[in-house]
Amino acid sequence: MRYKLKYIFTLCTLFATISAVAQTDIDRRRYIEQYAELAMDQQAKYGIPASITLAQGLLESANGKSRLAVEANNHFGIKCKEEWTGGKIYHDDDELQECFRAYKTAEESYIDHSLFLTTRPRYAKLFTLDITDYKGWAHGLKEAGYATNPVYAQSLIKIIEDYNLYDFDTPAPKAEPVKKPRRQRSQEELDAVGRIAFNPEALNVKPAQNPAVFIANGTIDIDHHTVALFSAGKYALRSNNGCRYVVAEAGDTMADVAAAVGSTPKRLGKINELNSATTFSRTTLIYIDRKKSSYGLNAVHVVEQSETLHDVAQYYAIRLDKLKELNKNVKDPLAVGQHITLSQTN
Repeated sequence: MRYKLKYIFTLCTLFATISAVAQTDIDRRRYIEQYAELAMDQQAKYGIPASITLAQGLLESANGKSRLAVEANNHFGIKCKEEWTGGKIYHDDDELQECFRAYKTAEESYIDHSLFLTTRPRYAKLFTLDITDYKGWAHGLKEAGYATNPVYAQSLIKIIEDYNLYDFDTPAPKAEPVKKPRRQRSQEELDAVGRIAFNPEALNVKPAQNPAVFIANGTIDIDHHTVALFSAGKYALRSNNGCRYVVAEAGDTMADVAAAVGSTPKRLGKINELNSATTFSRTTLIYIDRKKSSYGLNAVHVVEQSETLHDVAQYYAIRLDKLKELNKNVKDPLAVGQHITLSQTN
């Protein structure tokens, strides 16, 4: 009888294991079917292999079943960080009750995952890899500190190979182009540009202590500006709020910048609301495209020491007159801690 009971228990355990494995397989296939197109869309826009995005989504969200995924649409385990101003959810991870980002939709999570990787220098070398090198990407993510799990890379690779996710990394042949009505591009699309590795030593700048703001002493917050598109003379051409810009150093003139980017001092002066004969006394963002009328959605800037309205307008690539329209009763000098509206509120 004892052996019979043991045999029955073993069979029950085996069936339970098989059932759990089968359910995991079903969940994963459903997840892939649901999000593969979104992952491929991110690959086309940001250059991140769709296989990597899907594998990370599967692993980080427990196949879409984790609390973070279900309650906060957070599919990639991205924590709040200092700069995050969106929704939040608290969850035990490496430490108790850590702050994680919360999104309205899974698509927002996928977009933020792309932005998270494309706007941080520590992931820059990943974008020098071939789009089909999922193994290089998996190991590179682990080396860059995306996860603390010692077998994180191996886990991603196993998921990719078990479900042939690498098939999504090769884009299908393009059909003949069809003209479509021009649509309004999202803020995420405007901010996400370029896939060339970023070399922070190429510019004589360093990250600000508070990554949420621009400090008017000439320090530039690198993490909040996308990687370089390409070089223009001695300058790295970058993009912010959909506008291309370079960083002029102290001692540079508007004429220096104009010559490097193929423009004129008069035009750059008009775009940047500066004198065309300016010689820069500090590190300064100089745009070569006309600045926008707003930045983001419900965005607010918190004033730091010695900032002016022009400083804020330059940092967020907003035209000064539009910034003043958004802040009708605000004038220089600004007070430390004062809130400056950057977009129309809903």
